[in-house]
Amino acid sequence: MYIDIIDTLEAMQSVRERWNSVYEADLHSQFFVSWVWIFGYLKRQSDAGVPWFVLAARPGSSESDYVAFLPLNVCVQNDDELGLYSQLKLAGITDSHSPGFICIPEYEHDATAAFVAYLQHQETWSVFELQHMQKDSPRLLHVLNSFPANQVKIVEMGDRVYKDELDAIDNSICPYIPLPTDWEEYLQSLGASTRKNIRKKLKRFLQQSDGPDGCYIASANEANIERYLDILLGFWQANWESRKGAKHCSMVADSWRFLLRHCFNHHCLYLPILWHGDRPVGAIAHFIDRSHQSLLSFVSARDETFTDLSPGLILHSEAIRYAIQNGFRVYDFLMGNEAYKYSFGAQEHYITTVVIHRKDWIHQDIILNPRSIPEAITIAEIYHRENHLDEAKKRYQQILASQPEQPAVLYSLAVIMQREGDYPAAEALLKQLLEIQPTNTRVWFSLGTLYQQQGQLTAAISTYKQALRTAPEADVVTLAIYHNLGYALQQQGNWDEAIEYYQSARELAPDCAEAEAMWANALHAQGRLSTEEKERYAAVNYALGHKRWRAGDIKAAIEYYRQAVAMRPDWAEAHYNLGLALQESEEWAWDDVIACYRQAQTLAPDSTEIDVSLANALFAQGKLSPEKQSFYAVVTYDLGHQYRQRDNWETAAQYYRKAIALKPDWAEAYHSLGLALQKASSSNLDEAIACYQKAQALEPDFLKADVSLANACFARGKLPAEKLADYAALNHDLGYQYQQLGDLELAIDHYRQAIAMEPNLIEARDNLRLALQKQGNVQIKVSVAK
Repeated sequence: MYIDIIDTLEAMQSVRERWNSVYEADLHSQFFVSWVWIFGYLKRQSDAGVPWFVLAARPGSSESDYVAFLPLNVCVQNDDELGLYSQLKLAGITDSHSPGFICIPEYEHDATAAFVAYLQHQETWSVFELQHMQKDSPRLLHVLNSFPANQVKIVEMGDRVYKDELDAIDNSICPYIPLPTDWEEYLQSLGASTRKNIRKKLKRFLQQSDGPDGCYIASANEANIERYLDILLGFWQANWESRKGAKHCSMVADSWRFLLRHCFNHHCLYLPILWHGDRPVGAIAHFIDRSHQSLLSFVSARDETFTDLSPGLILHSEAIRYAIQNGFRVYDFLMGNEAYKYSFGAQEHYITTVVIHRKDWIHQDIILNPRSIPEAITIAEIYHRENHLDEAKKRYQQILASQPEQPAVLYSLAVIMQREGDYPAAEALLKQLLEIQPTNTRVWFSLGTLYQQQGQLTAAISTYKQALRTAPEADVVTLAIYHNLGYALQQQGNWDEAIEYYQSARELAPDCAEAEAMWANALHAQGRLSTEEKERYAAVNYALGHKRWRAGDIKAAIEYYRQAVAMRPDWAEAHYNLGLALQESEEWAWDDVIACYRQAQTLAPDSTEIDVSLANALFAQGKLSPEKQSFYAVVTYDLGHQYRQRDNWETAAQYYRKAIALKPDWAEAYHSLGLALQKASSSNLDEAIACYQKAQALEPDFLKADVSLANACFARGKLPAEKLADYAALNHDLGYQYQQLGDLELAIDHYRQAIAMEPNLIEARDNLRLALQKQGNVQIKVSVAK
């Protein structure tokens, strides 16, 4: 068996006829692996930059026809501890069971073995996810058995994938109706009450069909398809935004619009809308699978302000009638055991998601799939932008281990190494990049900055001038070169040439605050600024100090703050922020830090944050009395609460730590620190557990600490099963207490924890729904499970 790779839409077009033949021959296939669906799905993936490929199997030479197709996505997973790793997933799988791949039946055994062998030896991945496979299907078992047991670990995901916390819907259940050949025969197969209800509602619907305000059903056609999609997706977003969030719903609706229109263009979309006069009141989009005689109910929505009739019941009933009249054998409700599906006489089949891990991959150097490198770079860059440098650095290094000559990654990693003070590593990375891109102005500039940071001014000036030789006349990097070159000359005492470069920067970018500040600071050093100019440029320097601090450049921030207080000595905030910056840099004496805080306190005696910072600095030097320690512990703790209420958990944790330092026997502070750590990052769980244990040791009857510790143990999978019900109830009670106090975020956390421990705790679900509604000031849509 030979395997070819299909990874372009043109190649997918070329195999359309053969794909359709294989699809029709495969009795296990269903619509979401049909050529029409897969092509539309892969087109959408390509437009979004998501990598994909298809394995195509043929039994002999290149002249033989393909007998099996396996479409796959490649994605990057991001783990707090492991970093990045590549994952393969079945492509195109949506809301139904999946056969995994399509195949001519007599070739299934050989194709399975060939696909598995190719994935084992020719593709780079750590995890392979087979989502929504029909449970216990022979094909799934054959795939799993084809992987060598000593090389993989197989995990079935179960409830973690399919159970919904709010309404207990089980999406591993896929209801469907086997259809007879006659509508009356179908009705007779239903229970008496269901049959009576359907007849009654349809009769009433028909009775209201006359007149200008009558009810009728009309299907999408070429003339109205865009309007009908607007109606359907508009209803769906209105129905679900309160539950799923407006941004998420908008993204889903955009994706569905593309795929639904694609299916309409290929004559496999049935979209009826129920109208009341000129008013649409309900819609259902179905996919038509003529090869396997199935009608699949994909997405339904309605106008929830319309209370007459039952739009869902009428539309589904008429769709079932339509399916029977057109010779379909199955009406498929797809995933989810919502109760309404069973009122139509639905039966069930079951699906599962299986994850295949390469054996011991987490203990080895992780190599990424080349197709996933762009996504990996994006993830690393997000960490970098958010100043999570350790996380970014680890991921950049993983990318370079997989592809050593990635210019963007070499540069970004060099920037991090420079910030960490590993100058030799940064220099080596930049020089490696210059071998690849010798005329890259930005890299020359960064190398000059690296030399300047180490005090190698002659090398820096020479490198900056080399950068100018490759730089465009008007460019952001050119501006930065003028700045740094001017400053290097200033450091050498060459003021006149420095001011010339600062002036060049001002002319290049008249609105640039940095250019203005550097020029003004040089003039100030020579005593050439007026009083008004000093006040103006003090504000410019102060703002730039904030900007550089947010960017992680603490040394530059300190210099800007120093310039601000030099120009305006009576500015409390500037003295205070200079003190904070000095303290964070850890390169300055405590006396300098305390002097800044004292000066700020003198200028702003009513500032609590200045007062607390001074107290903590004095405490660190052993200069704060025990009485004041207790007082400032409370004040510091309260500041932590203020930041917690703003969802700034990292800053809250900093203040809780300071409160504990001032008052080490304070159980409540340890508990609050644990919560803040846990909310700030899941990687803090071990430290959070230690905080809860310390709180318990200090105060054995401290219920909140007991519950928080249990929750953390549950997250680790270490809470005994016999304790789940008790702690679920305690979480619910605490959630209710927090809700009464108006702390909805903690209330929601405890309700969710209660449901995670005891999924059938209905009261917790109800209160969670109420808390979410109150938090978002919305009504939340609820489905009812069978």
